[in-house]
Amino acid sequence: MEKGKREILIAEDSPTQAQHLSYLLEKNGFFVRKAANGREALDLARGNRPDLIISDIVMPQLTGYELAAAVKQDEALRKTPVLLVSSLSNTRDLLLGMQSGADGFIVKPYEEDALIVRVQSILSPDETDAGDPGEDNPQVHFEGQTYLIKTSRRGMLNFLINTYETAVKNNILLRDTKEKLSELNESLERKVDDRTKSLNNEITERCHAEEELKKSFARIKKTLSGIVKALAITVEKRDPYTAGHEQRVAQLALAIAKEMGLGEDKIESLNIAAILHDIGKIAVPIEILSKPGTINDPEFTLIRFHPQTGHDILKQIDFEGPVAQIVLQHHERYNGSGYPAGLTAEDILLEARILSVADTFEAMFSHRPYRASRGMDKALLEIMKYRGTHYDPAVVDACIKVFTGRGFDFNDQG
Repeated sequence: MEKGKREILIAEDSPTQAQHLSYLLEKNGFFVRKAANGREALDLARGNRPDLIISDIVMPQLTGYELAAAVKQDEALRKTPVLLVSSLSNTRDLLLGMQSGADGFIVKPYEEDALIVRVQSILSPDETDAGDPGEDNPQVHFEGQTYLIKTSRRGMLNFLINTYETAVKNNILLRDTKEKLSELNESLERKVDDRTKSLNNEITERCHAEEELKKSFARIKKTLSGIVKALAITVEKRDPYTAGHEQRVAQLALAIAKEMGLGEDKIESLNIAAILHDIGKIAVPIEILSKPGTINDPEFTLIRFHPQTGHDILKQIDFEGPVAQIVLQHHERYNGSGYPAGLTAEDILLEARILSVADTFEAMFSHRPYRASRGMDKALLEIMKYRGTHYDPAVVDACIKVFTGRGFDFNDQG
């Protein structure tokens, strides 16, 4: 191996796929070794200590998941990052990847620029990734199965980013298909006078294509929703005192938003932001999150960074709405007394003002091991007390109406 080059081990049973990936990596200055199955890859890794392992999932002898798990269980190799090659088609792929301890996905077909950025990123040290992989080993329950999450904090973030990059690509593909269908419609209308019979056949094909487009889009939305919820649960499991907090905050935030007449696009962005609003706490040490008593000033300073950390994570994802900004601003206060930027009134996104009220209400309403629930009446009185100072008056009024006029109940929210 040429001195100074980073070494990458490819585990791939397809010679064609292995050669293509090897070519792209060597072209960009990496030294590459190749293994034809998972067992051979593990033996090579133990003998040569690569800087990174890229593994296909479906392989003989050891699958990609099994290879990743074996690497992370080996004391000499456990800090070696493992990227799995996958189509990332559903939530189960995501959870199995995190259960194996892998550090992320690379999605086929390979785009050279995106591949090299992913590899360089995973090879760069990350100071926020404190602790060993699997330090908390949270359990995630999804569709009747339990997954023990063993990946590191950085790995969780990589999976989140990989997932949404794939979703964005699929959405672009769907939009391109929709544009082509629109062009086909216009073409069919021009041909209607001289191609009646052929036109009928093409219209039938168009209808089938439109129906498949709708089904594909629905499947992608369902998968994205499942992935967002699974990741939120994974992060939430690090804090045993707030189980279900994100989901309940999202339920109340959406109820307030609907009461205020927000459009469907804003409600969708608010829903994702509410579910992920505390994702920045992934960088807060577990001993602070699980501390049952009062936290001190240095500990609170660390916690105050979580909106900025959450924003820095989510800004890398091409959401259709301002999800990262909503998360960044959810601890801002109407009179400028919040953090991290001390924004006031209309300078704070309306969705963030709604999330702030929902987050505060749920925290007071819910039971904690170190204190009992304060109940709905006291929680409502608290947000009314700070109406116009900490909280947007219109949002507070809508929240009160949701409970007193609409009979909102967390237990009824599915």
